[in-house]
Amino acid sequence: MSDMKKYSISIAILFSILLAITLIGNFLIVGTPSLIIYISIAILLLIAAILLFSAVVTKKVLNDKKVSPSLMKVNYRIVKILYPVIVVISELAGMSKSGIRRVFIKLNNSYVRTRKYSFKGKDILVLLPHCLQQHTCKFRVTSTIENCARCGLCNIADLAKLGDDEDVHVFIATGGTLARKVIIENRPKAVIAVACERDLTEGIIDVKGIPVLGVYNERPNGPCFDTRVNMDMVREAVSFFKGE
Repeated sequence: MSDMKKYSISIAILFSILLAITLIGNFLIVGTPSLIIYISIAILLLIAAILLFSAVVTKKVLNDKKVSPSLMKVNYRIVKILYPVIVVISELAGMSKSGIRRVFIKLNNSYVRTRKYSFKGKDILVLLPHCLQQHTCKFRVTSTIENCARCGLCNIADLAKLGDDEDVHVFIATGGTLARKVIIENRPKAVIAVACERDLTEGIIDVKGIPVLGVYNERPNGPCFDTRVNMDMVREAVSFFKGE
């Protein structure tokens, strides 16, 4: 099942729940004033219009169709509000939450890319998960990536070189708490986050007022173990924020 189909089903279930609540409230409670009925129906129709608008714009974004920045912004805010509810609904419906998370990350990245930036390298922070490091490595790089021996067995060497070449801050975090601490201490103007779908969505939602581009890590050995990242995508994200 495609990510868009999972998202659409979750939206349809959400609307059905709201419709059921409205019907129960209006027709099963004795003595409900007609004005309240009309107001509740109007609210339901408004919500239906918002959900339909969001579904249409989201589908266009996922299909890489052109969407105006203003519509992208409105839709992103709608999805950001609905996201926690949609995730719960998808899980109750027996669907993988990863698909909904990928939709959210795609919308976030597309929204960020509607704007233009021209940051210096030192204003950009690249946040990495510790699982990118080869599990047999004896060097501790979570304190500083400069401890990397640059043997080339994992992507850490490539990312350390990227930090040197582009003058960007590269930091490996062991979890969300440390990642937030790094952002607070470094105060970057832009963040490029590499992680799995769950950590990316949580990080994007947590970070306020800073554009974040999410890049999925590759998991050939399963989650959180000797993962990889597409370096071309990370380099492109750096170039985007530098306005190149």
